[in-house]
Formats: sequence, structure tokens, C-alpha cells
Amino acid sequence: MQKISVTVKNIQDYLVSEKRYASRPAITGLSDENKFNSRLSTYHDLKMIVGDAVDDVDKQADLEKCIEWSTIFEDGKIYSAKLNEIDWLTDQQRVQLAAKRYRGWGRLSAKLLTQIVNANGQRIMDLLWDTTDNFMRIVHSEDFDKLIAEANQMMLAENDVQDVINDLYTSPQNKKALRQILLVVNDIQKAMKGQAPERILIEFAREDEVNPRLSVQRKRQVEQVYQNISNELLNNTEIRNELKDLSNSALSNTRLFLYFMQGGRDMYTGDSLNIDRLSTYDIDHILPQSFIKDNSLDNRVLVSQKMNRSKADQVPTDFTSVELGQKMQIQWEQMLRAGLITKKKYDNLTLNPDHISKYAMKGFINRQLVETRQVIKLATNLLMKQYGEDNIELITVKSGLTHQMRTEFDFPKNRNLNNHHHAFDAYLTAFVGLYLLKRYPKLKPYFVYGEYQKASQQDKWRNFNFLNGLKKDELVDENTEAVIWDKESGLAYLNKIYQFKKILVTREVHENSGALFNQTLYAAKDDKASGQGGKQLIPAKQDRPTALYGGYSGKTVAYMCIVRIKNKKGDLYKVCGVETSWLAQLKQLTDEDSQKAFLKQKISPQFTKVKKQKGTIVKVVEDFEVIAPHILINQRFFDNGQELTLGSATYKHNEQELILDKTAVKLLNGALPLTQSEELAEQVYDEILDQVMHYFPLYDTNQFRAKLSAGKAAFMKLPWKSQWDGNKMVQVGQQIILDRVLIGLHANAAMSDLKVLKMTTPFGMIQQPTGITLSSDTQIIYQSPTGLFERRVALRDL
Repeated sequence: MQKISVTVKNIQDYLVSEKRYASRPAITGLSDENKFNSRLSTYHDLKMIVGDAVDDVDKQADLEKCIEWSTIFEDGKIYSAKLNEIDWLTDQQRVQLAAKRYRGWGRLSAKLLTQIVNANGQRIMDLLWDTTDNFMRIVHSEDFDKLIAEANQMMLAENDVQDVINDLYTSPQNKKALRQILLVVNDIQKAMKGQAPERILIEFAREDEVNPRLSVQRKRQVEQVYQNISNELLNNTEIRNELKDLSNSALSNTRLFLYFMQGGRDMYTGDSLNIDRLSTYDIDHILPQSFIKDNSLDNRVLVSQKMNRSKADQVPTDFTSVELGQKMQIQWEQMLRAGLITKKKYDNLTLNPDHISKYAMKGFINRQLVETRQVIKLATNLLMKQYGEDNIELITVKSGLTHQMRTEFDFPKNRNLNNHHHAFDAYLTAFVGLYLLKRYPKLKPYFVYGEYQKASQQDKWRNFNFLNGLKKDELVDENTEAVIWDKESGLAYLNKIYQFKKILVTREVHENSGALFNQTLYAAKDDKASGQGGKQLIPAKQDRPTALYGGYSGKTVAYMCIVRIKNKKGDLYKVCGVETSWLAQLKQLTDEDSQKAFLKQKISPQFTKVKKQKGTIVKVVEDFEVIAPHILINQRFFDNGQELTLGSATYKHNEQELILDKTAVKLLNGALPLTQSEELAEQVYDEILDQVMHYFPLYDTNQFRAKLSAGKAAFMKLPWKSQWDGNKMVQVGQQIILDRVLIGLHANAAMSDLKVLKMTTPFGMIQQPTGITLSSDTQIIYQSPTGLFERRVALRDL
């Protein structure tokens, strides 16, 4: 059997055809339940080119070099030249290898897999071959956990921290986050008079991942399973026709998806479910929320309301009768073999909390407490390098735990409202980390850096929802009798933090880098010089006039400068862009005065006017000087009573935060009943409008404040929910309009469409097309990474 991609069905059919099994055996343990993700494509490529040499141990290192060179050297000539270094290759083999190009890097290094050796002389690769342990179990074992940490610390000790970050195989966003972590911690230490922190608690928020193909994948998954199962596992044969009649998008509905993956049966009783009455059934957590927080499909089933209520907070084996349990266990086994349920879901259905193996118990704890993402490990290693001698505790908190705090204790989040949710999430991270330390000291190895899990640990746990105790009125330490948690005072304090109105918010300032021109290449018909268009285009090449060949719309700006224009009526101040194409020359000028002179020469055309004097046309340059030659993108200013940042020489960005109470946030999130939402909509609009009129003077640009006030009448005529005709919105609702208002007011560069409120310009577009002008009272605000330290300089003082 030779196939490029091998499915589970291929292997099952092969084993049956070879008479090794009478029927298709269950094949489990794959990352994809339906196929083998690894195709061994590189091995097969090399096998075709070098034949049996691919299996020759003495030639393995050379072949690894071929793969590495193919990945590194994009220039084919360089790759071909490198292949000449391997003398046993024939000329034909070199030509064939040069034609093979591989891209991307594996997530695991050769050093990790083959060069770290435990006390028994075994490498991770050896254990993967010789034992049934998977990679995660091996790397988190006590011996390898220590060895990996020591190797990381040795690497950090031998290199500068910034060099280490530059060389990391991680995304630019992660590198930026790692640098910011170090800057923030240093800034806080400075504010504490140099005292090192006792603990650092870290959480990296997971972004919401939306998969637009989810419903298509679900439909395909159900269809593939139904092709291979008998009608005995289905409630009736009609269920196949029900599936055929569905659109691809229908199975994004979780109830419907569970209905088909359960064969139209109640998962706890085997009774028939009615597809026309799905809303009357419950989606139950197999392992209850009180036991473990797991909202995956592997822990959810569709059941009758009666069974869900009777099960309550028990696991299935605790509440089913002996007779029913045996009957359903047989059915669950059949569903597992057929592919209707996964091995994980089967294990959840049959789990007995009183007889959990030590490996299963450790797995439950790991999923709840252990942060495995690479960026977290990098951050802890870097911080340990910096504070290793100060005896601090580095505590990692999984983002799911702070999310659980928000949902279970009523702290709603709306990302479009303001940036304060980041600060509250940070506080919850600290709260959860300290709570876990007090409540579960024996579990420190799972979330405290440098604490290693002991293989001999015999503690038994029957509950893996580690925040469930916070629902109690009081928690007391059994040994010290100290109060760990008092619900009334604890929640009161958390609510006080949640309602804070003054939070320090800072932004990273930076230079733009990259292309010299805006990359859109416009046609000749768009060029003003051609007499057809309205754009002033720039030639793509010196010998290609824009009237014939088109060109670029403009040059890119790296950062900005501020000039003072001397005027009889008083000095004026203007922001000008510093073009990326000027940087090479600017960097050769070492002193600020030379840079100012260079910039003055470059931007003089912007201040040159053509006048007619005594019949002669002359060019007159305004009297100006460059007073601030290096203003970075996102630099903060205080101007006309409000803080703002500069996005460019023509765009201002709002930095005033909007503040609303918890009820208003729930309304904006669509979490209130329809009647209450309709009643509160006007009140929330008025609250927003009141703050805009008092604290957002920047929004006098394009008359946004006046138009938002005048637009209330149009807002009140709208329904709360948008109205749809199929997939087409025929009437926008108040909920969407309020969300768009938040987007336009948010302290960032976002804009929104409020044409329904008679605003033709995108709301939040704070632009001065001819260039931003400032007053002598305008202040530049220089902030430290946390905002704990700042310096303000008025333009008049420059």
C-alpha cells in the first residue's frame, strides 16, 4: 500500500486485508482522529533521489545538512554550491536535490530531542522510541524538566538578553511581549526604590480564535463517520436523510452537531431525541464544572432535561443505575469504535473519581494549572536570568482561570469599551496565583517556576476545578486556621478594583520600517499628470513617467518631527513626516543640530509659497525651525484639554478612556433580556454622550460631538436588535450602533460607520489632511514603560 496521505480507514482496511484482524480495529492516539498528519514526505523525497543511502547511518548527518540548506538558502545557486561539499553525491543527485525546496522550521530543536541526556543516558528521542510515554509526559518529568531549565539558564548566562530574544524561534509579537515584560518589571522595581519583587505572576492572554470553516469541517466529519457505521448505532435510518438536507453552516449549532454525533440518541439513556425539539434538551458537561473546567466537545453531550437535573454535579458512573450503566457502557464502546465519540469523551463518560490513575490525575491537574505555551516558558527563563539571585517566585497562571473568575463572579469584559480590561485581567492573574499558593501548596510544582513534580507524589484529588472553593462563604487553612477567602469582603474588593476609573495606560512608541513607498501601484489613469485621475503619483522607476506607466501614491514615513513657524500673530507649531528614504543619511549625522538642518532642507518645500511680486513670480519660504527632530509613532501629547497620540503627521488618535458601569457593559455585550435592553438603551447612549461632551474635545474634529448629540433622535427610532432578511441586514439595531460608537471612541486608531446617525466621515477619523497643528501650550508626554514615571515638556520651552 503506497499513499501520499494515510487515513485511519486506509490502515484499518490494510490490516483486515492482511488477515491480521477480522474487522476494522480501533486506532486511537492520533492528533487527528481521521488521518496520520505526518507524511514522511522528506524521507520519501530523499529515498527517490539517493535510494538506500537514506537509511545509511553514516550518511544521516549529510542528509540533514541538505534539508537545512534547502530551508535556509533561498537562492538556488548558493544551495547548489553547498551540495558540492558532500562528495558522495553524484552530479545527477545534486541536480535533483537542488530542485527540492523545504520551508519552515520544526517547533522542537535537535538539541532538545537528541542532546539532553538524563541520568540513565537516555535522550528524549530514545524514550519516544522505547517507551509508550508521549512527548509532553517526557519533557515534564522531573529529570528532564530540571535538565531543560538548566540548559536554558546556561544559554541565557552566556548571551545578552536582547541577543537571546532576537535569536528566538518565535513570532515578532512574542518577542515584543518579552521585551515589554522586562521593561515593565524593571520600571516597577525602580518605583520600589530598587527592591526586587517577591513574586512575579504571568499570564499571556489567548486571543479568541474564530475558525470560519468550522461548520464545513463538522459536516464533513459527520458524513465521513456515517459512511462507515451501521444503522444499529443510529436512532433510525431517517437520520441519514436529515443530515443530507442540512447546509454546511447548520452544524455550527452545537446542539445539532451533538445530535448527529450521538446518532440521534440521549447519551445517558439511549432514548430517541427529536430533531425538531432540540431546544428542549440540555447540553450537559460529562465531568461537571465542579469537578473540572472543561468546555470542549469531548466533555459535552446532548441529554434530556430530566437526566441532566438528576445527574447534577455527579459524573456519569456515580448517578446511573447498575443496569443502565452497563447498557450504556456497551453502547459507548460501540460509538468509540465507530468514530462517533473520541477516546477522551469515552474516558470522561466512564471515569470513576475514586479510582483515577496517577497519570490521569496528573493530566487533569496539568490541563487546569500548567501553562505549556512556549512564550510563557521563554518569559520565565528571561526573568529568572534577571532575578535568579533574588529568591523570587515566578508563577504562571493559565488564562482560562482568569476567564473563569470573570464569568462565575460577574465581571463582564467588553474590549471595545476601553483598555481597562487589561489591567483588571492582570489583577485577576495576581489574585488567582496567590489564591492557588495558599489553597493548594502541594501543587506548587505545577505553576511555580523551579519547583519540580515528584514522581512519588501520592496525594489524591477528587476535584480538579481549583477555583470552585471561591463559591463558599469562607475558606480556612486546615493547618494554620488562617482565613484564605472571605466571599463577602473578597468580592467587594474585586468589584472596587473593577470600577477603577483611573488606570495607567501606555503605548509602545516606535519607528515604522520597511518599504520606501506605499506599496499600491496605481495605473496611469489614476495619475493627475495624465489628465485622467486625481492622485499625485511618484514614478516607480526613473525612466517610467507616471502619465504613461502609473506609480506609487506616496512615500512612507518612519517617524515625525515638529517645527515652529514664526508668525507676527504668534508662533505656530506643525507636525511633519520624516520619510523612510531619508533615514540612511540621517543616521550618518551624529549631532542633533546637523539632523535639524538636514530635516529643514528636506521639508522646506512644504513651507514654500509662490507669490507674484511686481509681475514676477517668486518663491517665499516661511520662517520656521525644526524644534523636535525625532517624534516616534504613538508619542503621547496633551493638547486642548485632552491626551492624544500621533499616528502620523496627519492622524491623531484618542487616548481618553470611556467608563461605563457593569450593567451598561452587560447591555453592550447582549447579556440582558430584550425588554431590559430596550429600556436601558437610551440611558446608556446618554451616559456615553455626556462623557463625550465633557472629556472628548478632540471629537470636535469633523463635528463628531455635535453630530453624536444630534444623532440621538435617529438612534431612538431604531430597534434594539438588527433586523435581517436571510443573510442581508435590512435594519441596523441600537446594539450594533452602540458598539460602533465604542469603536470610534476607543483609545486607539479604530473608526466606525455611523451613517445612520448622519455622519458621513468614519467616526473616530481624527485627521488634518494638511498636517497637524499644535499650540505653544501643547505638551509632549514622555512616559516610562508602566507610566509610573513621566516627563512633560511644553512646545514653547523647546
